[in-house]
Amino acid sequence: MKKNQHFPKLFERGYIAGLEIKNRIVRQPMGTELGNPDGSPSWATVKAYAEAADGGAGIVYMDNAGVTQFHHVGLSIASDPYIGPMSILAKTLKHHGAVPGLQIVHPGRDAAFVAGDDLISSSRVMWEPWYENGGGVPRELTIEEIHEFVEAFGDAAERGQRAGFEIIDVHSACGVLLSNFLSPLNNTRTDMYGGSLHNRMRFLMEVIRNIKQKTSVPLSIRLSGCDFEPGGITIEETIEVAKACERMGADVINITWGSHAEVVNAAGLLSPHGANHVDMAKRIKDAVSIPVMLCGGIYTPEIGEQLLEDGVCDYVGIGKPALADPFWAKKAEEGRSGDIRPCIGCGVGCHDRGMLSGGMVQCAVNPTLYQFDREYFPKTDRPKKVAIIGAGPAGSTAALTAVECGHDVTLFEGREVGGVLKEASVPVYKEDLGLLGKYYQRQIAKSNVKLVEENATPETIATGDFDAVIVATGGKVRELNLPGLDSDNVIYAMDLMKQGCQLDADKVVVVGGGIVGAEAALILAEDFGKDVTITTRQDNFFVPGVMGIAYMTRLAMAGVKTKTRANLVEVKDGKPVFSTMNGLEMMDVDAVVVSPGFLPTSQMRDDIEQIADVDTYVIGDAKAPRLVMDAVHEGYKTAINL
Repeated sequence: MKKNQHFPKLFERGYIAGLEIKNRIVRQPMGTELGNPDGSPSWATVKAYAEAADGGAGIVYMDNAGVTQFHHVGLSIASDPYIGPMSILAKTLKHHGAVPGLQIVHPGRDAAFVAGDDLISSSRVMWEPWYENGGGVPRELTIEEIHEFVEAFGDAAERGQRAGFEIIDVHSACGVLLSNFLSPLNNTRTDMYGGSLHNRMRFLMEVIRNIKQKTSVPLSIRLSGCDFEPGGITIEETIEVAKACERMGADVINITWGSHAEVVNAAGLLSPHGANHVDMAKRIKDAVSIPVMLCGGIYTPEIGEQLLEDGVCDYVGIGKPALADPFWAKKAEEGRSGDIRPCIGCGVGCHDRGMLSGGMVQCAVNPTLYQFDREYFPKTDRPKKVAIIGAGPAGSTAALTAVECGHDVTLFEGREVGGVLKEASVPVYKEDLGLLGKYYQRQIAKSNVKLVEENATPETIATGDFDAVIVATGGKVRELNLPGLDSDNVIYAMDLMKQGCQLDADKVVVVGGGIVGAEAALILAEDFGKDVTITTRQDNFFVPGVMGIAYMTRLAMAGVKTKTRANLVEVKDGKPVFSTMNGLEMMDVDAVVVSPGFLPTSQMRDDIEQIADVDTYVIGDAKAPRLVMDAVHEGYKTAINL
């Protein structure tokens, strides 16, 4: 085998129980939610599998498949009629160059959050934050039902093999049914399936035995190295479970982290750039003699190569990075890692607006993901001369898309390509936003986009003979008009970010409970040890979705105090005064960080239209301050419809 000159370890041939794999990259199950309502694959599913295999990974898992018939947003392998439709997926993966893998599962307690209707678990226990957010209490399985599920897992694996899948993965991690039994927090049973670790892993061991009796393909077991739920699964117990899986006949251990409830570690939200929990992963690798797969935070080929070089694992798994760029592996193999569109770890498209909404999985930075209803970059038959003002995520996406579609594009940016991604990437756990900015810089430099490094004016547009102009000037900080804001100890959060959050103060109040305020509070508390309180006028903090849960978790861990229903009315003698339910309250702090949000900047369009006869569009935060996903997708859609 010819040695890859760019990433020799990543592209080294591998073997799992005699199964040959062309490289050490595994496209981990991340789902598509493109299937039919009955759990069978749609033609969009088939196209998604073909695209994933074309991406170059050695093994490709996609959607997991339910072992019993229940309402669920994924696929099903619950009965023999599914073998035929599922065989199309296996053949598609193989025809496009990947080893076809199938993960089988029952979501257990997590069914409530993936549109499921079979809410079961080891015990009547739901993780408290999820219960408070509407998660129902699961029904406890009887011993007879456990035995039925053991057979169901074995039968599902056999159907997967008959359908042509060449490796079967049993999902036993992240809060699904089998991990509910492994967890001492979720499993409070007093029978043969609860109590000691030996008893808690009994269900999984019986599943492995049943599958090995019914199939001959390699068997992978996915485990959470640690689920990070208080009183939950620990690394010490996972090591023992992994060793037991090997003794029972498992051929590979597939390691992930956290649970779907514990989003900071499960989804890698607010995590520093780099592989997650490497030391713990190495402990599992050293405890078994069968191969180990590892996923979590492996956003770049460089990270994956280092893990293999250091002997942390035998295969590296990519999930969300394969949504951001389905051709992650292929680009790495060609030495084009700089062309890989980086995942920013936001959880918005894949989690909030994807599987947790019951809809198709999306990606914040990849607006073409699973858009099979049209060409990704339809060539225009009427090329236009297009001006784009602003090179943040919205403007950069619009420029790259429009030029790909055949338009003549001029991009105006007075600062640097990437816009406020520079400030947004100040927190160490937001480094990937900075990588996205660098990605745009590289792609624009390589494209036919004409970059003009100056701010455009209405006169620039009026004299430029443009057919269309896209205003992507971003939002502007909302300025408050309150007494005392000119005090020396008051600073706007965005200005604080620009100066690296250096602040000569011990006690700080951050006014404003959005993303910028939460980040300022975290940095001040975690990195600089400040005594921080964050306030909002609302009843609660309004960072949406799983990222909101992650922020609230980290703020609590950092000791940041929260104060709701508090409206800043003035700063008096350097002390902030709030209107609260109890009247006016003054807070004794050394510094006030103001994070009042952003306003749109669509005035540029109005000014242009007054002096120029040109089609104008406003996108991204210039239209309405929102998330990166909204900016990117709006830039793409505007460009393909010029």
